[in-house]
Amino acid sequence: MKLINFAIKSAFVTGALTAGAFITGATIGMLVNKEKVFDKFKKMQIKKNKSASTK
Repeated sequence: MKLINFAIKSAFVTGALTAGAFITGATIGMLVNKEKVFDKFKKMQIKKNKSASTK
């Protein structure tokens, strides 16, 4: 029983550390690329296709 409890606790700690590292990395990445993200949003605006044929 002690081995099962130890395995469950270890898995929980490992999962918590992994999730924390992912969230931290994602947050840092967003802050570093903040200007690039705004540029992408500006470029994603819907533009009318003038070269398309109209019928």
